[in-house]
Amino acid sequence: MSYWRFAAMIATSTLIMFGLMYLNTYLLGHVFFSETRAYMAVLMGATMAFVMLAFMLSMYASKAINASIFVGSIVVFASSLWLVRSQATVGDVSYMRAMIPHHSIAIMTSNRSNLSDPRVQELAGGIAEAQNKEIAEMRYLISDIAQNGDQPEAAPKREAEIVDLETALSTPVLSRLDAEPLTPGDIAKAYENGARCTFSYTTEGQPVLATNGDTALIKISEDLVELVGPAPTFETQGLNVELSRPEGASLSATDVAQTKAIMVLEIESSLKAGYEGWWRCARQRDPNAS
Repeated sequence: MSYWRFAAMIATSTLIMFGLMYLNTYLLGHVFFSETRAYMAVLMGATMAFVMLAFMLSMYASKAINASIFVGSIVVFASSLWLVRSQATVGDVSYMRAMIPHHSIAIMTSNRSNLSDPRVQELAGGIAEAQNKEIAEMRYLISDIAQNGDQPEAAPKREAEIVDLETALSTPVLSRLDAEPLTPGDIAKAYENGARCTFSYTTEGQPVLATNGDTALIKISEDLVELVGPAPTFETQGLNVELSRPEGASLSATDVAQTKAIMVLEIESSLKAGYEGWWRCARQRDPNAS
């Protein structure tokens, strides 16, 4: 067997292993190029080259080339391992591109595992909900950083003080609040005939905002909050929500098919977060139809 054939075999196997690492993502839309996964694929390719050559050494006559392959495999393995462990080349966008498929694995296992204990079911549901939200937020940040660059440093957080339990419970951290998933029952409390349009973090997830065009409904801290429009901006005292397409154009109430959308949530001056998710509207009945 020629050394070129050996090299082609290792290179092909490395590419295949890189692709296989994405098979446990929950949704196709969660597949992003990951530097860390690329380094891991190269690390495994180097290991394969060392092991396979060791087993097939009798098939390759050149001691010099064999020694070079062994040494090269060790160098590539060590370099790849250092890159994986140090994350030295991973910046903001690379970090989020790696974390999205990583979060997707947690969503898949949380949604599809056969769980019987209610405590574990609640834990898994909370994990899936949090990962969906964070993926939507990271997708938004990837686009925002690409367009606008890094944001200035935020003001330092206040120092913690010793207080009693009642005071601690009465002072929620606004910067950690999120728009939570709405159930059909939640939506029915505001819109008896169903919402006209909804915004969801994922293509398969429950909506986190429902609207009839003039008003909107979101859930904050397990409470339903009504906002006043008209679209694309909804607000109430201390809270503002703005919806748009990723390119900045307005959304339409005729978007029956799921459309990529941006939702920016702002609570007072303590929280401003953006999410790239999906906008979908119900098909409107023709009033002239019989």
